[in-house]
Amino acid sequence: MKKILCLAVMLMSAMWAMAQDREFTVSGEVRSGLKEVYVYDLKKDFKKIATIEVVNGLFSYTGTKPDGAILGIGADEYYLPFFNDGTPINVFFVDNENGDMKVDGMPLLLMSGSEQNIKLAKTDRALDEVNATFTKVLMDLNSKVTADNQEELRKEAVKAYEVAQNGKIQELKKCRDTMIPAVYLPGMMQDMSYDALKDFMIPSTPYYNHPDMAPVKEYFETIGLKQPGQPFHDVSVPDEFGRQHKLSEWCGKGNYVLVDFWASWCGPCRQEMPNVVECYSQYHGKKKFDVIGISLDENASAWKAAVKKLNMPWTQLSDLKGWKSEAAAAYGVMAIPSNVLIDPKGQIIATDLRGDALKEKLAELLDD
Repeated sequence: MKKILCLAVMLMSAMWAMAQDREFTVSGEVRSGLKEVYVYDLKKDFKKIATIEVVNGLFSYTGTKPDGAILGIGADEYYLPFFNDGTPINVFFVDNENGDMKVDGMPLLLMSGSEQNIKLAKTDRALDEVNATFTKVLMDLNSKVTADNQEELRKEAVKAYEVAQNGKIQELKKCRDTMIPAVYLPGMMQDMSYDALKDFMIPSTPYYNHPDMAPVKEYFETIGLKQPGQPFHDVSVPDEFGRQHKLSEWCGKGNYVLVDFWASWCGPCRQEMPNVVECYSQYHGKKKFDVIGISLDENASAWKAAVKKLNMPWTQLSDLKGWKSEAAAAYGVMAIPSNVLIDPKGQIIATDLRGDALKEKLAELLDD
């Protein structure tokens, strides 16, 4: 069944890739001193594909791109996304009191177009409002920082970030009957949890097989490799003396095992390491708990020096391939620090536990 589904996805992607070009027209009015506006191809790093001269406050452009392509119309700093769906759109630019091209605090306003593009414009503004609210919270917190309250304010910032992320996710959920999620998920995916992203991995939705969803589906499949509920993935990695070890030497042998991915050059990894050392010292031995470090270093000397300096007494492994590490690939590690907690039977039960979250989980499992 899995092979059939994969083949279906490949065929749908191929159909998209062979989609015929479609003519699009964008026009509008500029109520400012702007002399030209641009059309962007949003799939190609915001590449400008057309420069449109503004004449007597008006502009118009007709071009050709694949049917369903995600494009943008705007200036140097602002753009409004739209789908090439064959329906002409009309946009106008307005100066606000600061001279920026905005309407009610937003850069552009779609005046007419297809129902989907009108909804896309409204969604874009809603997401901008969420980001603006989050930015204001951060600025307010930053103005209150003192030597004594940095940790407290950091936690507030994290909560505000989570609120903002959830707000954006909820806005996109309103659009699952359109292609709109394909515009935003590629940029949001790495800030979304597996479960949050899973809510959008619905093959029957209009956006699922849009070409811009390809990296999202690949990312989802990759991070799925370390999700709780599945057996650990056995890999063979050399230690600092060149001796090969398999994770099965520790995992599934009756102990809880934390497989910890890090690197000597990773600042957040080094900041987190004292917490891992503390947990190891507290639970190793008497509580059937092990830590196995897997470094994404490429420089053996830097790796070994960091192990010594950070006082990491557990087994350390590395194939010295950096981000091409086979162990990192097996567990879908795309950022560090990262870890996987494996239960005594060899099942993954938690991932990416850091700080208090790691301490609390180990206390839950190991404290009498």
